[in-house]
Amino acid sequence: MFQRIRMISLLLFTVVPLLVFFAACGSATSNSETVGLSLSSMDNSFFTNLDKGVKTEAAKDNYTVIDNNANNDASTQVSQIENMITRKVNVLIINPVSSQGISPVVQQANAAGIPVITLDRSSDSGKVTSFVQSNSVTMAKQAADWIAQQLHTRYGSYKGNVVDLEGQPGTSSAQDRETGFRQELQKYAGINIVAAQAANFNQETAYTVMSNILQGHSQIDAVFGANDDTSVGAVKAIQAAHRYVPATSSNHIFVIGIDGTPQALSQIKANNGVDASVAQDSLGMGKKAIDLAAAQFAKKAVAPLVYFPDLLITSQNVNSQAVKNFGISF
Repeated sequence: MFQRIRMISLLLFTVVPLLVFFAACGSATSNSETVGLSLSSMDNSFFTNLDKGVKTEAAKDNYTVIDNNANNDASTQVSQIENMITRKVNVLIINPVSSQGISPVVQQANAAGIPVITLDRSSDSGKVTSFVQSNSVTMAKQAADWIAQQLHTRYGSYKGNVVDLEGQPGTSSAQDRETGFRQELQKYAGINIVAAQAANFNQETAYTVMSNILQGHSQIDAVFGANDDTSVGAVKAIQAAHRYVPATSSNHIFVIGIDGTPQALSQIKANNGVDASVAQDSLGMGKKAIDLAAAQFAKKAVAPLVYFPDLLITSQNVNSQAVKNFGISF
């Protein structure tokens, strides 16, 4: 009997410390924080880079990422975020389909004590801890100025006919880009917007919209696309209508977009499609969202608004060191 008690004591003395040791090892190499990521879409490289940036940076800190793609459906996004709130994620990173439509779930997250970080687009109401974006207003103003300069070179004065292919209605980025573009273009009295229609940041939609506009307008000098997918779609429509001519021609329709996607930049480099793009660093924006989440976990203060730099890319600088330093690869 005494020998049995002694053996049990010996086992406890040996096993318990080992269990404590392994438990300690486990806590040193894992992280309990869970990031809920909700993207409006994954239909172009801007959004896939946001996704990649979040996941790459999260992996460094051993955060778990619950990833959701709303496929540009606002109700789907609301349902996905409600599910993540129920699952008690530690932070929500949201790229909204609709700035208005997302507001109720942002308020639900607020009530649940879950910090909300928004990417590229924000929420109309509810508390957003930090909004990470490029300045859509100033990017669109750059696009307007670039168009104005091309038309001044062509005509010797600021005049011409411009098509405005707007972004997705209800998103803050579309609203801001439209505001910036129109405000800046007003400086050039002779430049007229002859057609404006939402293309929803979508290449196929832009193709259809631009095809219809081309049928109704024989004289178009330039197109502003609210993003690069839109500008690429516009170029396809111009080509399909047999109205594409090289940039050196007086009948060339200048096309500029926003984002700096590989598809648009490849055309800029080859001088055979999109002429310019105001690029933004979507990969860096995704990484920054995780940095802000980490600061939240550490109970540190974060900036409510984080602007990322942008860069106007044309055929003149597409191969430059400045573009390489910006982090653009295509």
